[in-house]
Amino acid sequence: MEKQSLFITGADGFLGHHLVQQLAKKYHVIGLVRSPKNLKRLTNGQITLYSTTEPLDKVFKKHQPIGIVHTATKYGRTNEPVPSLLDVNVDLPVHLLELSQKYNSKVFINIGSFITKGEGYNYLQDYALSKKQCSQWLRLIANKSNTCKVIDFTLFHPFGPGDSDSKFVTNMVKSIKENNPFIDLTPGEQKRDFIYVADVVSAIELAISQSNNLETTYTQTDLGTGSSYTLRYFLETLKDVSRNTKTELRFGKLPYRENEIMEAKAIPDLLTSWGWKPKHTLSQGLLQTLNQTN
Repeated sequence: MEKQSLFITGADGFLGHHLVQQLAKKYHVIGLVRSPKNLKRLTNGQITLYSTTEPLDKVFKKHQPIGIVHTATKYGRTNEPVPSLLDVNVDLPVHLLELSQKYNSKVFINIGSFITKGEGYNYLQDYALSKKQCSQWLRLIANKSNTCKVIDFTLFHPFGPGDSDSKFVTNMVKSIKENNPFIDLTPGEQKRDFIYVADVVSAIELAISQSNNLETTYTQTDLGTGSSYTLRYFLETLKDVSRNTKTELRFGKLPYRENEIMEAKAIPDLLTSWGWKPKHTLSQGLLQTLNQTN
């Protein structure tokens, strides 16, 4: 039996490539990447790849994907111009949703961020605003048609192997593995809902299969464990499972960011109603991350 097609943006990214590894077992995965000739995580021939420069209408017409998972994002950490953020974070998902409706896709899943919940939080402001605007556009467009269900996930704090070196958790994992003498940190009392990437993937896989049961065309919901830990506890656990006895975690050496989000915890009601729950404890996720990080 021929596999149904599933379209994933950011297929060579952190979350995207983990999704590919799992979902390619069941679906014919069509991946959208910046450049198929310059892959960081995927291997050539693993899935069908298209560049962001190709006409997506033709891609949809050819493959007729039953679902779309939009993971591609641009953070603006390297001072990219605002229009380039809007291209990826707003224009692309809006265009993809319209194509999803045109070609009768079953479900469109958007991956948002908990950072949009911070009031006055000054970190990655352009990124946060673009993600808020994306959700507003998706809601508006989704409610104009009932041909495609939209699940707009607010993703909390994913971690796991294969993330960018610029990300906080990857940076901490490498510093701990390298037995750095010390790491200067904030007091570490801010709480985050850390979720291992394999649990994010299982939640998205379930959402694809359960989307037909949604009563409304647009649904915004949280994707996280439903538990939060202080940054201090997270890093002390990381150090403990790594058996590192040399690195000093110097809490309080750095100030908090302005208007720091002091608690971010998901309420994954929709996923819980479908019977989903994370399979990895914090320690298990950190150990797997350590073991698979070079």
